[in-house]
Amino acid sequence: MYIVFPRARLRISMFALPCLLLMLWLEGAAAFAVMLFSAAWHELGHLLAVKMLKYRVRRVDILPMGALIVLPEGINHRDESIIALSGPAFSFFGALVLAFAFVIVKAPLLLFGAVVNCLLALFNLMPVRKLDGGKALYCFLAYKNKKAERFCSAASITAKAVFVFFVTLCFMLSDMNLGVALLGIALVLQL
Repeated sequence: MYIVFPRARLRISMFALPCLLLMLWLEGAAAFAVMLFSAAWHELGHLLAVKMLKYRVRRVDILPMGALIVLPEGINHRDESIIALSGPAFSFFGALVLAFAFVIVKAPLLLFGAVVNCLLALFNLMPVRKLDGGKALYCFLAYKNKKAERFCSAASITAKAVFVFFVTLCFMLSDMNLGVALLGIALVLQL
C-alpha cells in the first residue's frame, strides 16, 4: 500500500512514516537527520548516474528502510552496473568527506555520519540480488556467462546468512539494544 504522487512519479509506502518516526524516537533528532541525509545522498548518486546515462526514472518508491528507483526496461548490463554502483560510490565519497571534516572540526556527529555512510555503502554492496552489489554482480556475470542467475542466487543466500549472523552479533554486543534489534530485523526483512 502506497501513497501515490503521480506528477512527481513518487510512491511512499504506508509503513515508511511509522518506521521513520520509530527511528526518530529511538535514535534522537541529530542521529536520525544524519541517517536520513546519508540515505538521500546515496539515492542521489543513483539518480545522477541515471541522468548522466540519459535514462528516465519511471518512479521512485520510498520504502521503510530505503528507496527503490524504478527504471525503464531494456537497460544494458554496463549501464545498469554503473547505476547500481553509483549509490555506494556516493556513500563512500560522503564518508570520506565527513571523516576529513571530523579530523578538522572534531564534532562527533561528523564521525557518526562518516560511519553511517560507510556502513550504508558496505550494506548495499552485499551480493544480494535486491541490493546494488547483487545487481552489479548479476550484470557483470550475465554479460560474461550464461549461469549468472544460479551463481548470484548462491551468493545471495550466503550473503544473507552472513548478514543475519552479523546482525545477531551486533545485537548481542550492543547489550540487547532495542534500536539495534529493530534496525537489524528491518534490514534482514528487506533482503
